[in-house]
Amino acid sequence: MKNESIELQGGAKQKESEPLVRQSFRIPVAEKESVHVIIKQNRYRVSNISQGGVGISSDRLFGFKFGEIYTGCELILRNQRFKGLTGKIIHYSPSASGPLEHGIQWVGLDGEQRHSFDAVFLEMKSRVLENNDRNISKG
Repeated sequence: MKNESIELQGGAKQKESEPLVRQSFRIPVAEKESVHVIIKQNRYRVSNISQGGVGISSDRLFGFKFGEIYTGCELILRNQRFKGLTGKIIHYSPSASGPLEHGIQWVGLDGEQRHSFDAVFLEMKSRVLENNDRNISKG
């Protein structure tokens, strides 16, 4: 894989010797978990989740473009549904399995939505780190 994720590419101010670092902690979502996002009335399985957004991968994502903003999105996390979300495509890159991986950042969240997301994310993060069930290496 020669192309880096747009999110990871260095900016004009970044020196070449500086390492590329992800902006947020991401939790891989196991296939057995029921975590989905609905965008433009299409349902996509979430491959990873961060405090500010989700990653999705699918062969059906060719219609999304970097920087586009989608309103009326919905995130389904187990028994919780977050409706009326606005998502922005912040990166895309090829995945090891072939389909494109897209990063969607939630924008314009109100205080209650932010609080709910934070609580769910922190619970998922704690569970994953305790169980280390997502093949996360310590190094």
